[in-house]
Amino acid sequence: MQVVLFEDGQHRAFGPLTSLRPMFSLRCGVFRLREKWEMRRPRWRVALLPRAELADVFAEELPRRGIDGLGDGPTVLVSGRALADERLLAAAEAVSGEAVLRAGNAAVGARIERDVRGRVGAFGRSGGDVAVLGIDAAVDVPARLVSRPWDIVELTAGEIAADAELRGVLCGVKGLVHPGAHLIEPGRVAIGEGATVGPGAVIDAAAGPVVIGEGATVMANAVVIGPAAVGARSVVRAGARIYGGTSIGPVCKVGGEVEASVLQSFTNKQHDGFLGHSYLGSWVNIGAATDGSDLKNNYGDVRVEIGGELVDTGLTHVGAVVGDHSKTAIGTKLGTGTVVGAFCSVLSSGPTPRSIPAFSWGTGGGFVLHDVDRALATARRVMARRGMTLTAAYEARVRALFREARPDAAL
Repeated sequence: MQVVLFEDGQHRAFGPLTSLRPMFSLRCGVFRLREKWEMRRPRWRVALLPRAELADVFAEELPRRGIDGLGDGPTVLVSGRALADERLLAAAEAVSGEAVLRAGNAAVGARIERDVRGRVGAFGRSGGDVAVLGIDAAVDVPARLVSRPWDIVELTAGEIAADAELRGVLCGVKGLVHPGAHLIEPGRVAIGEGATVGPGAVIDAAAGPVVIGEGATVMANAVVIGPAAVGARSVVRAGARIYGGTSIGPVCKVGGEVEASVLQSFTNKQHDGFLGHSYLGSWVNIGAATDGSDLKNNYGDVRVEIGGELVDTGLTHVGAVVGDHSKTAIGTKLGTGTVVGAFCSVLSSGPTPRSIPAFSWGTGGGFVLHDVDRALATARRVMARRGMTLTAAYEARVRALFREARPDAAL
């Protein structure tokens, strides 16, 4: 079976999180959305079809993962926002002949059997319009799709538990656990090769599994309460409190108090301060004593301004959404449901605005436009510290993002 994960035109609904990555690369649970397909069906060929403006960056990051190598056999196209679970996978396997895949009233993909490469290419150029495939039949499938960042945050606890059930994830304790550490429900704890858990640390899987990746470090007296995931080579700082529903991606440093939040990768929140029901992109740095509100004083539903739209989330707990390469200064206060665009620097001891545009620099009292060349220079330095290079394709995408986000700026 061949599967093509595509972007269905809804990337703006995720705000700054999809400025520099396709939707199928968002983290939800232990893994990113695309990785769930690969983990659940390792014998399937999973090809990736990002939107056009990300094609060059994608090709550098994941070479040979595009649609060029597709064969002519049966192929399932499915939205990259779909959660790969056994019900959906079984439904996709059971479809015979060509058909549009529908979840409710929405088309979420299709199964095709002829002229695969040509039709998938045309499908991609159309922005994921199933009408270009010329299929009359339709079948209903039990697809669950994420539509907003807070959907992912809400689903993460359950997805960590589901991901931990996959073969090889709960692999037991392969790393080094100090005799003074405490593992509660150790049968639901995975500690990867080269990982260490320090003295006095508590890994509590009573309420859900805890997955600690290869080479990760949980320092002395830290507490990690499941369901939770700590990515490869990440560090949970001494005394940190990581509560259930938190997924920390690879190469992050996390301290203080974190609850029900997602950190994509290469992001630092090293110091004291609270982060709850939030989603941080990559290369984010949260300054010491930065606190984020995730609950209004009147306990009402949180409204979020994202993708140019003011949205009633229908939820009482919604924290911040922070785009890639953004930073907060010491003592910053992030308001409930604050959205911070990419490449921002936020210095605010009072409540921040509801939405901060990309490439903003300043305080709650006023922001100025951050120079794109200086923003890129900082990004190069930060990425180099992790052995990563800011490539020409990545730089071109950042400059395009600057033009998109701040069309009034002189270049």
